[in-house]
Amino acid sequence: MKRKFNFKLLIIPVLIVGVVLYLFLFKLKPIKVSANPDLIPFSEAGFVDAQTLSDTNKLVSKNNTYELYVDETTSYFKVVDLRSGYVWNSNPTEPDPWEATEGKYADKFITNNAKERQKATLELKYFSKEGSLASLTNYRYSIYHPKTLLHEEGARTFQIKYLTQGFQVLYQIEDQEIDHLYFPKYIPADVFEYFSAASILESLIYQYDRDKELYYINAYETMSYLVKERLFSIFYHPDGSPKLGYTRDISIEENAKYGYFDSFEKVSFQVGMQVILTEKGFDVSVIRESIKEGRGHKIAEITLLPHLGTAVSDIGDNPTNGYLVIPDGSGAILEFNNGKEAQNPYRKRVYGEDLALLSYKQPEDQERITIPLYGMVKEDGGYAAIIKEGDAQSYIVADTSGRTDSYNKIYPVFQIRENELITLGTGYTTYSLNLWTQNIINTDLTVSYRLLTGADNNYVGIANAYRDYLTEEFGFKQIDQTTEPVVTAEFLGAYDQRSFFLGVPYNQVKSLTTFKQAEEIVDILREKDIALNVVYRGVLNGGLKSSIQTQAKVERVLGGKKGYQRLEKYLEELNVPLYLQIDVTLANSYRRFFDQYSYTASRLNGSHAKAFEYHLPTGLPYSETMYPHSDDNFVINPLYYEAIYNKLDQKLPGKNIAPNNLGSYLAGNYKKGKQIYKDDALRIQHNLLSKIERKILLSNPLGVAISYADYIVDLPTDTTLYSIIDGHIPLIQLVLSGYVDYSANSINLSTTRSVKHNFLRVLETGSNLKYTLTYDNPKKLINTDYNVFLATFYEDWLETIESHVDQLKTLKLHEGRLINHERVSKDVYKVTYSNGLELYINYGLNDVTVAGLLVKSVDYKVIKEA
Repeated sequence: MKRKFNFKLLIIPVLIVGVVLYLFLFKLKPIKVSANPDLIPFSEAGFVDAQTLSDTNKLVSKNNTYELYVDETTSYFKVVDLRSGYVWNSNPTEPDPWEATEGKYADKFITNNAKERQKATLELKYFSKEGSLASLTNYRYSIYHPKTLLHEEGARTFQIKYLTQGFQVLYQIEDQEIDHLYFPKYIPADVFEYFSAASILESLIYQYDRDKELYYINAYETMSYLVKERLFSIFYHPDGSPKLGYTRDISIEENAKYGYFDSFEKVSFQVGMQVILTEKGFDVSVIRESIKEGRGHKIAEITLLPHLGTAVSDIGDNPTNGYLVIPDGSGAILEFNNGKEAQNPYRKRVYGEDLALLSYKQPEDQERITIPLYGMVKEDGGYAAIIKEGDAQSYIVADTSGRTDSYNKIYPVFQIRENELITLGTGYTTYSLNLWTQNIINTDLTVSYRLLTGADNNYVGIANAYRDYLTEEFGFKQIDQTTEPVVTAEFLGAYDQRSFFLGVPYNQVKSLTTFKQAEEIVDILREKDIALNVVYRGVLNGGLKSSIQTQAKVERVLGGKKGYQRLEKYLEELNVPLYLQIDVTLANSYRRFFDQYSYTASRLNGSHAKAFEYHLPTGLPYSETMYPHSDDNFVINPLYYEAIYNKLDQKLPGKNIAPNNLGSYLAGNYKKGKQIYKDDALRIQHNLLSKIERKILLSNPLGVAISYADYIVDLPTDTTLYSIIDGHIPLIQLVLSGYVDYSANSINLSTTRSVKHNFLRVLETGSNLKYTLTYDNPKKLINTDYNVFLATFYEDWLETIESHVDQLKTLKLHEGRLINHERVSKDVYKVTYSNGLELYINYGLNDVTVAGLLVKSVDYKVIKEA
């Protein structure tokens, strides 16, 4: 008799196999981050001890324009500009005017720390195993050691190696003073009493323990320098050789015999610096492969050449003139000797915050630094400093004279490890702790200084130098062929709103602008003879807050995939580019539950990285409050950007894309053992952008990402209004004008300034116009997560758009490019375009007369027509 097969027995194995397949098959493949191929080769062979060198003005390299000299006794260098004869020094060559005992600075006091900083080429901030932070300069601990018990004053612990076009310096940065471990904590009585100086030792610090028959030091770790000095004279000869048979190593062994195992590791680092003469100036690098650290102390930050340029406040009795150029927002200047030493100095991270390490407290509203460029303009010369390597890990620091010394200064600080501050405990029993990444970043730290003279010695010349750099190094091309103003119409598509069915909440996708409605708005604008770009947001996978974009589901409420393609075809016939916003960097949700553990970037504290939206009254992320709000977006691990894009690319309904965040924001990943720094993320993004074969619209791109953009939007037209800043400049626009078309931020979304003020910024910066528009009245967004878009109803803006475009056409502003910019007086600026157009722009509240022309308040005046 045949037995019946029980199919029910298959259910459990099939379910298990199904779950395994669901969890582990069809996963995205991360890219491999290979070793940085551009690291400077480094070997300790060939270096010469500086103690044996004596040339204080050695010519190292020269070309047709510059000469490079080094002082072998200090490692200071200078570059002579043969065009003008001007000399650029790495460090001050004269005493600070504040050191004078008479004259107008006689009442000033300069600290020894300030003097040491002027004589340093590097400053290090480091942390110990206990987590405490400290800092030191390489002047005191390598270039010129103070007198110690073992060494005379002026000892040098650096070495120099000469290259074809420059030199390398290898600094051994260490404290040469002795520590308590040079002396034994315990000495047996029979040994101690044998010493001829036993009575002196006993009266000085040693005590007798009758039970153990030992002499010991009670205040061992905290003994004073004077006590060490006396002990050293007893235990050692002047040359450091032992008198009583003890060395530091022997003392440590003896201590261990009696149960004392505490060790003391002296601060010791090795850091190499390279200086290379170039055809445009000189490059200075901290060599990554040269860096060595002890087990107990790790480097957090490296400051490079904090006094390069030696912009002293006075030469003789004459105040110096000049300014520092800072790339904050559109750009800013800090005048020499501006008297604002009571204000905080400027310090900001290049490229902004790491999306994976966003603060749990809302930061102040401020502009970002998006180009790794700064500069100094003096009366006889200037420089443009381009951070070529390590830019994503750098800060730009700037300060006026009068705070600690008489120098105006601007310089980079490189954070070679990331950190996150965490709070332990609850209630009143809490304390903070810094978590640091284990390994240092995998890049050299390089700044290229391009020297300026004559007509180029201004912030326009600094902008031109950066554009030349992009052209030479990254193939930045002049693709702007437009001769009329172009309006970027940014349409908002679908959004999610919480709804209820029989009391059960669910998210419903609704529309703000369908594809047919977008076509209708375009027709209205085209009838007014307005040239357009169209950017469409909120099209895919849920709308403005999208799930992970490994597929391209066009929302049906907008018209579906065919509706989008019809719109694109229609706009092509009108010669209007359509850019679809995509996002490979953030996801509001994943398709599978466990995907969040695979694809989300990690914070240093081990939690998932989120792109926080902040609750304004409390300043906390909504997720940390009781107030209703949709979940924050997950920050995606940059190792998966390319895999996500490759999947999305095959399914996109259109031709052109506007990547959200890609090329504009950086996120690392700090999972233990798999750490990706911002610098790594920058290389990952550039590699992906270089592979994209579609036309790309980028939003306020970072650094060399500019060279991948076919159109740029959302460029800032102002700077952060820090008290120490003296004015804004269109630095980034001077770089881009005439090379790639760009627009300012959406005029109708800027809430801190009036529409008229924002339009004046367009005129000042040579920008195009951008408006964010919806077809439906955005009042329905009240009490949703999207109330920031309440001012986007297209009917409210048609008249304004037409007026702005008509003014730009009348001025013929876009028939030329921005070539010059001057600050005439407070709140009054003069701009010049290549077609001859010249304008005065007055942001002040009062009318002013400039060169006989009346310029009304918050208005512009044509000086010369195009």
